Amino acid sequence: MNNTYWGIGILAIVLASQSAFAADPAPKKPKPTNTFSIEASPEFYGTAKAGAHGSGDLADYYFKAALSHTFDNNIVLGGAVQFTQRAPDLATGGSSVDQVETSLAYKLKLGDAVTVTPGILLGYAFGDQPKINPANNFTPDAYYAASLAADLKIDSHWTFNVFNVRYRNAFDYTWITPKVSTGITYKIDDYDAVYLSLANTWKDKGDGKGLLEDKYNIAVGYKYSF
Repeated sequence: MNNTYWGIGILAIVLASQSAFAADPAPKKPKPTNTFSIEASPEFYGTAKAGAHGSGDLADYYFKAALSHTFDNNIVLGGAVQFTQRAPDLATGGSSVDQVETSLAYKLKLGDAVTVTPGILLGYAFGDQPKINPANNFTPDAYYAASLAADLKIDSHWTFNVFNVRYRNAFDYTWITPKVSTGITYKIDDYDAVYLSLANTWKDKGDGKGLLEDKYNIAVGYKYSF
């Protein structure tokens, strides 16, 4: 009889210990709050310009690196650097421009699938020939931008970047350069993702011609979250 009681007691201890371990799973890794990304793209002229270039000709190519931090309240603070090398055409030789930008955005989540992100940006262009200011090709230029993006999460891997609309202008002169883009992102795991985007831009230089089609591009990028 005593052996029976001992057996029941040992069995109860074993079952209790198994329940304790089952109720205390291994802690999950913290969700990444920082994102580093790199992006590259060729840009092509949308319209022809007599004596300079044709529609579809290579306008430039750029490389961009960005770093952002997402706070607990879904505010995103970011910074980016971009180098653009312009292709020579019949009117001008090739030139380059360097840009630094800082941005502030807010991720508004509408359910589990939709995220809407409004944002603002401040930028500064410098280098040998920025050519942002049509009145002075050798003066550094400051600019600002406002944007609105919407993303649709399809599943655990795929996200449809439905649209990203940007309005951009310089502080001291007319450099109205709106841009509309759309794309797709593939999330490899919790830390790595790749994306592809298509975009079209317009430009108003304040010369009385108004807003004209400028360039279109196809960009590829990689994001690492940590």
